[in-house]
Amino acid sequence: MRERPSNVTERVAVVTGAGRGFGRVMALALLNAGHRVFLTSTDIESLEDTRRASRAGEYAAVGTADLSNERELHGLVDAAVRAFGRVDILVNNAGIPNPSVQRPLDITSDQLRRLFEINTFAPIALTRLVVPDMIEHGWGRIIFISTSLDTMLESDHVAYGMTKASGEAFIAALAASLQPTGVTANVLSPGGPVATRMAANLGDPKSLLQPAIMGAPVAWLASNASNNVTGRRFIAAKWNAGLAPAQAAQAASAPAAWGGYGDKSIRP
Repeated sequence: MRERPSNVTERVAVVTGAGRGFGRVMALALLNAGHRVFLTSTDIESLEDTRRASRAGEYAAVGTADLSNERELHGLVDAAVRAFGRVDILVNNAGIPNPSVQRPLDITSDQLRRLFEINTFAPIALTRLVVPDMIEHGWGRIIFISTSLDTMLESDHVAYGMTKASGEAFIAALAASLQPTGVTANVLSPGGPVATRMAANLGDPKSLLQPAIMGAPVAWLASNASNNVTGRRFIAAKWNAGLAPAQAAQAASAPAAWGGYGDKSIRP
């Protein structure tokens, strides 16, 4: 077991989709920062691989869950609380990709419902389950993993993009509603195509962003250094490790749900 950092306030995190890709990187980053982490996905073998890679011993626990099943969402949170006593940080990372369609009109209603169940409704349901206790404790973090705006506008990714755009709108509204409880809600996006299984058809993995870029921003968002930072959208590819973390965060963020890009509604 690796030595735990001594200068970090220990928290408890739940990371969905923690077996591979972004999820594994973010889970390891949170463990390296000294937090306890409950790792979850549908694949126990990949979760165990992540736990072994962490060398975190009792600081890491694993459990499988089908995010499309609301009963299993309750079971997931209950399992995390049994393992570590509470949940302070929720990283809503798990997701499924766009179906193999070329045009927005080609996607079926069943396919669209499936995407929303996993990518949007499950994160919202998990958030509802954990936020009340976070408010009671006066500290909490909701982190929603999203995608880039141009991905949302691509014809062959539009359904996936819709699920992420909806999630971001929820986070923006949630952040406003939680002030000043000590619970923050933010969006984290890689900023472009990343070398994961979801991007397997996008060409040479070496030409894509690497999952490791997600580690530093998620660790900062889960720390006390990000207190009062809420309703923001962070681009991992813009995170400059050469800057002080607060400066890197400022340079890599903008209002969630593109609050600075659209006209405000007209009120008579």
